[in-house]
Formats: sequence, C-alpha cells, structure tokens
Amino acid sequence: MRMQVEEVVRGFQNMTYTIDGKEVQTKVIFIDVNLNQDAGGKGTRTRDIKCISAEVIKAVEHNPFPLLCKLDIEELATKNKTELFVQSITPLKQVGPAQPPASVKQ
Repeated sequence: MRMQVEEVVRGFQNMTYTIDGKEVQTKVIFIDVNLNQDAGGKGTRTRDIKCISAEVIKAVEHNPFPLLCKLDIEELATKNKTELFVQSITPLKQVGPAQPPASVKQ
C-alpha cells in the first residue's frame, strides 16, 4: 500500500551508531498525530516514522523546522509484521516558530 499525505514534520534523527561492532542506522522523522478525544485526549503528540534511506532526510535537513510536508509513505511487510516507511519528503511551508536547521550550531 502506498499513500501521499500532508503532515507537520517536527524534526528528524539521522544517526549511525556502532553497537558490538555492527553498524546501526536510525533514520526517522517525527510528525504530529492527533490525540483521540473519545478516549480523553486533546491536542497532538509526535510519533516517529522510519525513512527508507538516509537520503530522504538529507533532502530536507537544511530547512528550519517545523515544516508542513507532503510525505510519500509505503507500507512494507516482513514475515511477522508490517511497517510504514517514508519514501520521499517534499517541504511545502514552514509552520509555527522556526527552529534553526540541524547544520546551524548555537
């Protein structure tokens, strides 16, 4: 299953770690998700969605966040589970107070 959605992207994590001699990559973006009002929730929280590759994040990491983005998402399956993966991100506009890009140190 593949879908395109517009969501507020709050940030990302694009890191490579070495654990027990094995390279592990973390490639996720964080988006807004509405809380279920029927279950006593109000407002939003963030959740992470994995990206298919680090290049997906590198294409937008220079932008100030949060951003309203068009996300191309695909559901991929393994033997035991299915997961959503972001295939591409297209920034549409900045929303809310700007945070400096990841490359800018304060």
